[in-house]
Amino acid sequence: MKSFSIEVQRNIFECQNGVCKVANCYEPIVDFHHKISNTKANKKLYPLFINSPMNCKGLCRECHTERSHLFRITDNEAKVYESWLNRRK
Repeated sequence: MKSFSIEVQRNIFECQNGVCKVANCYEPIVDFHHKISNTKANKKLYPLFINSPMNCKGLCRECHTERSHLFRITDNEAKVYESWLNRRK
C-alpha cells in the first residue's frame, strides 16, 4: 500500500526534530505511522486525509511495534479532517 510521500515524511521528521516523542522516547524516527489505517475503504472515505501530514506520526521501531495503537483516531475525527481538507482545496 502507498505510504506517505517523501515530502510528508520530511515534514514530520522536521516537525518532530527527527525523534520519536512517545512517552519521552527520543529514539530516531524510522517509521511513519498512519493514525487511521491505510486501507482501501479508508482511502475511499478519506482520500485527502489518508496520506496527509495530519494522519502521520514519526515513530522509532519499538514504539511503532508496541505503542502505535495510542495514536489511532476515530472515523468521526477522520471525517472532520477530510471535511476541513476539502474546504481548503
